[in-house]
Amino acid sequence: MCRPQSIRILGAGVAGLAAAIALAEDGHHIELIDERFEIASVGTSLGMFASAQSAMARLGVLDDVRNASIAPRRGVIYGQDGQAIATLPAGDALLLARSDLVQILRDAVPESVQQVRRRIEDVRPLRAGVDLLIGADGVHSLVRRSGWPGRQSARTHGMTVLRGTADIAPPEISETWGGGWLFGITPLAGATFADTTATATTSTSTSTSTSTSTTGTNWFACLPEHRAPSVHADLAHLRSVVGGRRPAIDAVLAAARPESTLVHGLHTTPPVHPVRENVVLLGDAALAMAPNLGHGANTALQDAVALATALRNASAGRAGSNSATLSAALRAYARNRALPGHAWRIGSALMLRTAMMDEHAGLRDRAVQAAGSLARRRAEALRR
Repeated sequence: MCRPQSIRILGAGVAGLAAAIALAEDGHHIELIDERFEIASVGTSLGMFASAQSAMARLGVLDDVRNASIAPRRGVIYGQDGQAIATLPAGDALLLARSDLVQILRDAVPESVQQVRRRIEDVRPLRAGVDLLIGADGVHSLVRRSGWPGRQSARTHGMTVLRGTADIAPPEISETWGGGWLFGITPLAGATFADTTATATTSTSTSTSTSTSTTGTNWFACLPEHRAPSVHADLAHLRSVVGGRRPAIDAVLAAARPESTLVHGLHTTPPVHPVRENVVLLGDAALAMAPNLGHGANTALQDAVALATALRNASAGRAGSNSATLSAALRAYARNRALPGHAWRIGSALMLRTAMMDEHAGLRDRAVQAAGSLARRRAEALRR
């Protein structure tokens, strides 16, 4: 078995923290670099699906994540006229605040990991003195823009995203597709309900709660590009566009506050091969995608665990040099992660275009309703 690898990670978000945990536990020497090591004060929610939960189990944090999460049972998509066009089961998905996930991962980073607070403006020196450099530095990744040929800057989609939390019980779990805009409502992690909309989870059991207490509502919206001088003005513009469409949206917007709202553009990465020489991209640095399928953080967690697994398997199967082991591991990682990652990226982009459709929104809604009716009839036929 080859000696442990010396690995430098740029970026202490979900991907970078998860990689540090997985690789350090396998005995590699890890240096984790970030300019701030900050945790966002606005804890908007993430959906964690089965694949991500498997990755978190490998990292040893799944119980902590479950304790900080809720398990929604279903959500409803509403169309342009405010009528329900689809009801979607949540399966085994968990909802938790991004800030909670980052804190859980930070707490799980082994003491052997050297954490360095440092602003990086040139990544080329970071390759010196280590076997592997990991770019986990997000959608605007300096590692990707510095080390990959061609135009590798993040691409804008000409849209504005607003995300926030509100101190009210969530009126529903939904996403409304208007004509050229969307608005989503989910509970914040820790919420419980008197109906069957969600279940409270613990590390040992799942049970329906009869409590009506809640920690609040998570909401998100996407609009054609529009930036105002302040978040207060951004919220006012959002209310002017989507206000009066549905009572649940109005209730959430009435409770939304600038201090608990984030406003940003929508950017994705161009398609790239995630490996170049002794540099690898993880998470949003490689595959920042539209948020409409909710798989960004899931992909980051899977990337981190897949990289650690590839290194472990390559070391177990080789007696050659350390560089040969690393090359084999990176080839295996790229084979396993590039195709599914790009599939999620493409699927998320298609869902964004569908949800944000304007001119043909009515046709879209009828098509979604028809597809749902057909699926229900097929399911009923199979049960007979």
